[in-house]
Amino acid sequence: MKKGDVTCSACGAGFRRLELASGPATHGEYRCPTCGEILEKFDGNAFVAYRLTIQPSIRGVRDD
Repeated sequence: MKKGDVTCSACGAGFRRLELASGPATHGEYRCPTCGEILEKFDGNAFVAYRLTIQPSIRGVRDD
């Protein structure tokens, strides 16, 4: 299992990213639930999960 932190470049939201080599693989992409920015495109080699850990700044969301 790999753990890491990811920050949305558009709104500043912070996420914990978990990657498992076993289990069902993830295909497609993950978008920030706040602003819709693509955070990652999945190639189907691992199961990847994201969890919001830091709320985005209000300023970042309003600048759209």
